Amino acid sequence: MSTAATMLSRTAIEGSLHVEIQKSFASGSHPCFQLQVAFAAQPGVTILVGRSGAGKSTLLRAIAGLCYPEKGSIVIAGRVLFDSEKKIRVEAARRNVAFVFQDLALFPHLTVQENVSYGLRRLERAARERRVVEILKSFQIAQLRDRMPHEISGGEQQRVALARSLVTEPSVLLLDEPLSSLDARTKAGIIDDLHAWNRVHHIPILYVTHDHEEVLALGEHAISLEQGQIVGQGAPMNVVSAPYRLSLAHLAGFENIFEASVVATREKQGTMICRIADTSIEIQSSLTHVIPGLPVHIGIKADDILLALNPPTLLSNCNVIQGRVKQVDSVDSKVELRIDCGAEFRVHLPVGSDFPNLNAGDNAYLIIRPQSCHLIRPTRLRASQRLFVFICNRNTSRSPVAAAICNAEIARRLKVAPETLNALGVSVASAGLKATPGDAIAIEAQQALNHLKVPIPHHHSQNLSTELVAKAELIFCMTESQRLAVLKMFPESVSKTFCLQPGVGVEEPHHEGQGAFLPVAKQLQELMGPLVDRILAPNEIARSA
Repeated sequence: MSTAATMLSRTAIEGSLHVEIQKSFASGSHPCFQLQVAFAAQPGVTILVGRSGAGKSTLLRAIAGLCYPEKGSIVIAGRVLFDSEKKIRVEAARRNVAFVFQDLALFPHLTVQENVSYGLRRLERAARERRVVEILKSFQIAQLRDRMPHEISGGEQQRVALARSLVTEPSVLLLDEPLSSLDARTKAGIIDDLHAWNRVHHIPILYVTHDHEEVLALGEHAISLEQGQIVGQGAPMNVVSAPYRLSLAHLAGFENIFEASVVATREKQGTMICRIADTSIEIQSSLTHVIPGLPVHIGIKADDILLALNPPTLLSNCNVIQGRVKQVDSVDSKVELRIDCGAEFRVHLPVGSDFPNLNAGDNAYLIIRPQSCHLIRPTRLRASQRLFVFICNRNTSRSPVAAAICNAEIARRLKVAPETLNALGVSVASAGLKATPGDAIAIEAQQALNHLKVPIPHHHSQNLSTELVAKAELIFCMTESQRLAVLKMFPESVSKTFCLQPGVGVEEPHHEGQGAFLPVAKQLQELMGPLVDRILAPNEIARSA
């Protein structure tokens, strides 16, 4: 079966959206712009990101039937809405596609209830009333049913617009920057309610946004558009953080990500207090919809941290954290400082700035605005909560070296510090089949990692266990014989256990001494680039297996 046919069959079974279209535009003297995309969106939230003019809104309009492509097809749950070859063009009103624009377009002369029930005019009164009551409760606006749009807040109007679109039980929901004008707390509440609604109804939702917090909060999957082309797709944290996509620099990931818990909220100040895990550091962040005591992650960009050599004064409502300079590095056009405050912070300074030279051991004070501290709840990172395990016999050489190299390469791709991957929910581990638990990584392996400039992990050998197998997304063995041994021990792992280099294998060195393991480490490093490409695009693993 062809790839297209396979995707179509999955679309019919899973209720997903399949789009493969091409549409050209020309405006006066401007060159022709061509939207040319092909993707499948599963039930759940798919985020569309990219610069203005990348084609995001045009793509939504084509799916909704508000414009027609020259070529291609659009299929929702097996129902063909558009097919250029078969000359199928279902009109917009018959597509069962809901579309919420930035301009909500509520009817000003109708009440909330009348706005929400507008699309149900053909239903019998009892059925119409039942649906309206349910959707008003879902979006917590039942108490507003008799109000007029001008009598409710902007966030409440947004809830009404979503309820009006979803009460018709659409096959797909399209959202074009609907929350852009709302404050963070109001956004968070609406996002939570939208997730709760879709856990019951399970439809594809395409969501256009420029806000990186919305990307992390909403999406299970993200698609990056650039000049009408898809330039990346996958887990939101991976797509928006890719360092080689300069057009998405404003969506780049955070250099500082900390596990934390909410300690208290300050309603009047519009802030909340979070304590960084295993420290006494408490940080103010903007108030959002999080219950005190809930575990969270705090993301702070290195460029958003100001630095002072002496205790700052006359600061209002800023976080001030004292620490010592741990490391100074030149990174591209910046100087990157690592400041030990009990937790390690990364701070960027422009090269050639007037700031005095700093050395390891110098005192420093970090100044961070609450607005620069972004709360990332664990649910926002669920698409990135993934464990990859490397296997060898003794778990003292090949598998820990492979895990260390993989860990460093994923961190480089995501543009984060290797030690922050766990905070992102991405873990790389190693295990053995005949290991002595607690053994350290071999000296030869440490020497090889030093040569490759890969951080040496804090390693204590362990054997592959039922618990580790259950948690692992993918298991990579050094040799085919090890893969077969894993399958014999854990038959349930058959769908996720692979040989790292099928047909060749990564063998132990045949001689001893300093440098003996270096060729093996170099072999592992060569294998890791393509492997990480596949890890960061998990659908490719499934297709190639």
